[in-house]
Amino acid sequence: MDIRIVAFNLIARDATLRTLLANYARRLEADGALDDRAASCFVSLRWKVDERTSAPAGSELLTLQVHASRTDSRSLAQLDRVLQRLRAALTTVGPNPCITARCLTMSGAVADSRFDTLVRTSTWRIAPVRTQPEAAAPTGLVPWSVWSEAGGSGLLVPGIGALSMN
Repeated sequence: MDIRIVAFNLIARDATLRTLLANYARRLEADGALDDRAASCFVSLRWKVDERTSAPAGSELLTLQVHASRTDSRSLAQLDRVLQRLRAALTTVGPNPCITARCLTMSGAVADSRFDTLVRTSTWRIAPVRTQPEAAAPTGLVPWSVWSEAGGSGLLVPGIGALSMN
């Protein structure tokens, strides 16, 4: 299981977040050109392996950056709403969860001159859910004695009678 794909799919299930990811892709294609004001809000994702010794095995760090126009008076509220959607997307637990997501840091809004936006960054630890194989119960055999009939045609089990070998 690739935890990056699982986390991305959780985010992309939300239509708004999917649109914001596409807005970022369009910005990259335009090399940060400011001519597309309609897509002034966008989300970017960056991954790296979580190398801290306290990190669960197989965990990775996901850095989410949410951008909103610096010229819009509602930018800070917009950043907060998008971060809430991202939190909801990553922490939704279904009937069979395969990852855990924990927010480690959250920044305040800072200016990004490349895109002329305000940006807030959050870093998440995404880890696979470790499933412990169920320990098999020890097989407990009931002691019993078996006697063969005189004719050898079956087994005599005390309390049950003769068991046929045919």
